[in-house]
Amino acid sequence: MKTQYGKAATESGRDTFLRVPRMAPEDRKSEVGGRRPPSSVLRSPSSVLRSPLRRFFAALTTITMSCALAQPGPTDALSRDFPHAVPYELGDAEFAPGDNITIQQVRGTSETITTGGTYWVEGTYTLSSRDEADLAFYATTLSDSDPTPVDSRQCVRIKKGTGSFHLLKTLKEDGYLHLSFYPVPSGSDFGGVYFGQGNRVLRNKRFSRMDYPDNGEAPSVSLSGPNQALLEYLGNPIEPATNMDARYAREGLSNAIQLAARGAGISLKKVAIDDSEFPFLVGVICGESDFLKLKEQIKKMDGYEYNGGTGSHTCNAFSIVPYRAYPSEASQHIHHRLVLRQQMFHDKLSARE
Repeated sequence: MKTQYGKAATESGRDTFLRVPRMAPEDRKSEVGGRRPPSSVLRSPSSVLRSPLRRFFAALTTITMSCALAQPGPTDALSRDFPHAVPYELGDAEFAPGDNITIQQVRGTSETITTGGTYWVEGTYTLSSRDEADLAFYATTLSDSDPTPVDSRQCVRIKKGTGSFHLLKTLKEDGYLHLSFYPVPSGSDFGGVYFGQGNRVLRNKRFSRMDYPDNGEAPSVSLSGPNQALLEYLGNPIEPATNMDARYAREGLSNAIQLAARGAGISLKKVAIDDSEFPFLVGVICGESDFLKLKEQIKKMDGYEYNGGTGSHTCNAFSIVPYRAYPSEASQHIHHRLVLRQQMFHDKLSARE
């Protein structure tokens, strides 16, 4: 009996047993006169069991019952595939009115939730806000990486009402685990719950999908009036030059920040690079006093400048590409866009902190 994961309902299997009726000793007639032979001629029960046919049925019954009893059930398969009960904590949770997701148990290939492990989540759901939805087991990644392939066992289509589910995910990225509802056929989540262990539990995601209750998506943005004036002021993004100085590329900036951190004698919890347009931005997560030391070290480095940024006590987004590296014809647009880009990058980093 094969256990299937990624289902919103399970159907218990049935063990089939072969029933062999009890048979009385044969009443054989004698070859002479058609009469029963004397009782002394009748075979004893032990002699009956020595009959080849009877021994076959007895052996068949024993084998059938042994196989049925030895066949692993769903619980046996679950314990074999995911031998560890995984402790977890609940984090940020938000749902549309009447919706809910409850986690009942988490099992995995290890007790610790870590990249490379595979984890199985069982629980119940209530969907009231829509007629149907996709219930998915995903992770909000901690780094700007390419989308990871989605296993069909991570997601299940559910209908309005209450039911149970079990979903499976192999962690191929470091991030915050969550179970969330998604609209059909596509769109942003409209509710869910984060869970995990230690600092990999997202406790405050600092944004809400419930601000847009109609369809779970932000309203369309007008491109006329004041917004048009703002877009014209910002101008178009600046693409990095094909012959851009390697010091200002993603790897060059990351190496420079790590070098500055070592020179300052500090440890950075996270370094991220925004390479959406030129100049690339740097984001770091570290202690407030450590960031002051980092800035002083950057100012001592050849080829880099600290040009200010947007920050909080532990999260900062800034540029270290010197002004002289900007294309002269685009420098004004770069300055216009830089402050807004730093604020957006800071908000993105702090939401993952």
